[in-house]
Amino acid sequence: MNIRKILTLAFAATLLFNVSCTNDSTDEVLETTFENGILITNEGGFTTPTAEVSFVTNDLSAVANKIYSGKNNEVLGNVLQTIGFDSDKAYLVSNVPNKIDIVNRYTFKKQATVTTNLQNPRYIAFSGSQYYVTNNNFFDVMKLNVYNKDNSFVKSISFARSAEKVVEAGGNIVVQTDGVTYESTPPYSELPTGYTITIVKPSTNVVDNTVTLPSNGIIRDLISYNGDAYVLASDNTNSYIYKINSTTGTYTTTTLTAIPQAQKLRVDGNKFYFTNSSNKIYSMTVGSTSVPTTPIVTTTGNLYGFNVIDGKIFASDASFTADSKVNVYNATNGSLLKTFTTGIGTNGFYKN
Repeated sequence: MNIRKILTLAFAATLLFNVSCTNDSTDEVLETTFENGILITNEGGFTTPTAEVSFVTNDLSAVANKIYSGKNNEVLGNVLQTIGFDSDKAYLVSNVPNKIDIVNRYTFKKQATVTTNLQNPRYIAFSGSQYYVTNNNFFDVMKLNVYNKDNSFVKSISFARSAEKVVEAGGNIVVQTDGVTYESTPPYSELPTGYTITIVKPSTNVVDNTVTLPSNGIIRDLISYNGDAYVLASDNTNSYIYKINSTTGTYTTTTLTAIPQAQKLRVDGNKFYFTNSSNKIYSMTVGSTSVPTTPIVTTTGNLYGFNVIDGKIFASDASFTADSKVNVYNATNGSLLKTFTTGIGTNGFYKN
């Protein structure tokens, strides 16, 4: 495999580049590191090994694709679900083929691969000397795996209906244990599995509290901010943000009146940003009761990956049969800053 040599990012201020592989030799290596930018996860195809990671500099002047294979001379896998960071390590959680690849987050050189007790791993969080990985096949595996940071397996905690997003908040591990399922016959409409959020205490790795939220719509997302967990739920009329105290299990509710089907929740600069099923992106100040009436921007295509980082909105127009496209907008006025091409099924953006 021959890795095409590219310029270092210090000399790539205006260059858009890819890393490509052929079957010739292994004596050339990628000459760059990935500080001061955004890592981009490309989910890949469920039955084809096309998962990868891309990178864009903070100033959006240079993009690198296929950085995992470029640095490690191997295929990543099929379905890259998410990336989690701990110190100088990045944990690449692959739903297929049931593994976590641990790389140096700046050089992207692989350090270890974890496979023990993984069954459709989804999301990852960290606390103290341990890390926590949800496993969810939406049928008979809904659990949280606990690992020591030497990657030894500690235990699994099983749940009744789901195990999706997981975050650390206020010194506790908070797990989204309900979400969405589907009708068994056409038109296969979405249905809620329930309305629980489960809190695990890291000192004992047992369930400390189960929070049952109001039966409004479907739980869509879970994030952590300033020591609290925030849950997004939505129905066909309104959406809801629940602020959960992970110590007491109490919560407060902000109703996003007349904003239906909110899907993804992010926070940047003390502002919430959220999308809806019509590709509209809204913002509001954290803690405010003033609900936005107009979106910042309405993006294009299949809005699949989404984040807001340092005042920039990153939104993917994801394709699962060809390369995806990423649109970057000014988070204040919605003006388009940059459009570039990434990989198959672009699903996430992470500040590095």
